[in-house]
Amino acid sequence: MDGGSSSLRVVRPQRRYIPYKQEQDEDKSQVLAKIGAAYKEACVRIDAGKTTHTTLARLYEAGVCIGLLDPVSNILTNTLAAGRLSEALEAEAEAEAEASAGAVDPERLQKMGQLSFDALKAFLIRFFPYLAGWEAVRYLRLGEADLLVAARLVVADRGMAGFSVASAASACAFKAALGVAARIAGHPRPEQLVRVWITMSAHPDQTLVLLEAVKQPDDPRRSLSELKTLLDNTDAAAAHLPVLDLRRVWDLADCRRPSHCGKLANNMPCQHTRSLRMVLLDTIRSSYLRAMARLPRSELRSRYHRSLLMGGHCYGPLDPVCNIIINTIWYDANFPAADPPVLDVIGPNSLTRLESRSFYGLASFLQTRYHNLSEHEIVQCLIANYARLNIDAEEQEERQQYQHNLDFLHPRSWYGFYDAVRKAAEQTPCGTFQEAYEAAATAAWHPKPVEQAEFLSCCKKILQGPALLLLQNGARLSSDDVQHIAGLLSPKEEPVPERTKRSTYPTVAGKKRSEAQQRRISRWVEAALDTHALQDGEPMYDLHIICGVNELVCGPEFCSDRDDDLSFAPCKFFYSHVNFLATQRDSQSAERDPALFFAEFDNEDDGKVLKCCRVDMPLPYTEHVRCLYCESEGAKVVHPAMEKFHGGDQAFEEMICRGDYLANERLICKSEYAVQRMCGVEEDFMYVDVT
Repeated sequence: MDGGSSSLRVVRPQRRYIPYKQEQDEDKSQVLAKIGAAYKEACVRIDAGKTTHTTLARLYEAGVCIGLLDPVSNILTNTLAAGRLSEALEAEAEAEAEASAGAVDPERLQKMGQLSFDALKAFLIRFFPYLAGWEAVRYLRLGEADLLVAARLVVADRGMAGFSVASAASACAFKAALGVAARIAGHPRPEQLVRVWITMSAHPDQTLVLLEAVKQPDDPRRSLSELKTLLDNTDAAAAHLPVLDLRRVWDLADCRRPSHCGKLANNMPCQHTRSLRMVLLDTIRSSYLRAMARLPRSELRSRYHRSLLMGGHCYGPLDPVCNIIINTIWYDANFPAADPPVLDVIGPNSLTRLESRSFYGLASFLQTRYHNLSEHEIVQCLIANYARLNIDAEEQEERQQYQHNLDFLHPRSWYGFYDAVRKAAEQTPCGTFQEAYEAAATAAWHPKPVEQAEFLSCCKKILQGPALLLLQNGARLSSDDVQHIAGLLSPKEEPVPERTKRSTYPTVAGKKRSEAQQRRISRWVEAALDTHALQDGEPMYDLHIICGVNELVCGPEFCSDRDDDLSFAPCKFFYSHVNFLATQRDSQSAERDPALFFAEFDNEDDGKVLKCCRVDMPLPYTEHVRCLYCESEGAKVVHPAMEKFHGGDQAFEEMICRGDYLANERLICKSEYAVQRMCGVEEDFMYVDVT
């Protein structure tokens, strides 16, 4: 952090924390010890059930501790669900039974423990984005090797108040992660393991009752037999699988959370600021999508795309969406361009950069107002308050609101969200609002930081009355609405339009590449929209704006037949992922908000539409559908939960099942680098006059 005066605190990108190898080894040994204890307990229960020795052979083959219950129950369930062993294994089990009288093999148990450890780690890495391997092990240690307990800890640790385990995105990701974990563990039939747990999710209580009865002295063998029958019936019903229902097992996992995990977490030296920041940036993207959906199409395509990318930050006195809108309109009204281009595409790299700059603006505002807050506490405050800045103690009504937002974390949880907010609210502010906004504008690389700080310090007074209600009602703005707001925010004297002129080769070539991308993506999206037609053959939707592009899906493949002389490297990528907003054509289309779409195009076949479907507008702090290639490029494209696309389940499975965990670390680093790149991008040349 640095600042231009004693009061200003400007937050800059920080290096991420990685624990020493000794700390990572300690976490791993603790998890392996818990898994080993679970296997010993499982063997005791098998022995209490007086089952045949082939049950131990099934355990050595399929008894991994991944599943929806506690580790011991998972081991027993997977063991009994394995079915009949192969004839060779049956003969081997009988021979070993005669030789050892059914004695447990410590080496085999140790091997199963290591496989289960790898599988649990792989599950968390697949299920959660931005989760490094050492962080996954840390959560497994806190959760005592209980998969769902560890997953709940990750959700709470990241402040994901909007997370729903019952959503389609969660269910699909959970099934995919369970399959990856089964393959990592060397399970003989991974698909069967997934089927069993999908069906078992519908009635976990019955399974728990039978497993608990195994420990009773009455007839443990009968209990195991009944459980085996239940699992056999589950496998037989595979053709009629129910929908994965995680709500009950998710609640049961909360009851298993160790009471001392809060103390352990406080004693661990690492802070998860990086993953918190990435979760917050995902939420900031949702605010930008909503802001673009509210702005009128004609103004957004002709003028506001420039002022949005240059000064449309999400910090200010209102909520993030309203702040984006007023900052965009104010910048265009006071510093207009001489002749801005008409564009269908918001530059994807420029938009990602704007979101990152907004984050550092938010953090610098709070750091300037409250000097005693660390960066970690600042991010916690922003997450708890949904990226709003008004957390002063005197604003009692809003303080109660964000305290209500933290009810799911406090008081039982050991996480510091509530404490961070309370610490900020109880402090006497160190800097004025104008100083804080100036620090925010400086950190966000705003072209006019002093002017923006002066505006934001008094904009509530300027916009009071109908204009403020117009902004805060959440409805789509018309051209008349934005003209009215612009009139209030315009200077007394007519501003002189800005013109940037440069005719060097890098500028000319960069602008040509950006214009070519604009034309290409616009043509592809229009073709995708044509697939949605009314009964009379007319298009059903009108394009509002293209708001997310990643042309680097599946690749690179190097080749020598490139015809594009402007390309830097002789390589190609096969597919593109695109998000765009479109408005439905009907009598009420003027009042209807634009819908968000996802499309996948074939780069090799002149943008052939492979998939085009509506997707839900992302909500704050919720789960989202992952794409390997979009994450690696820092492209926050919203993907469909129920549709297949390149970069989805299979791509992650191949990455993780190779055992190359460095690939996951590189993925996180590349994603983080993309959102920390604050400097200029090639798309900026679109606003430069090269004639």
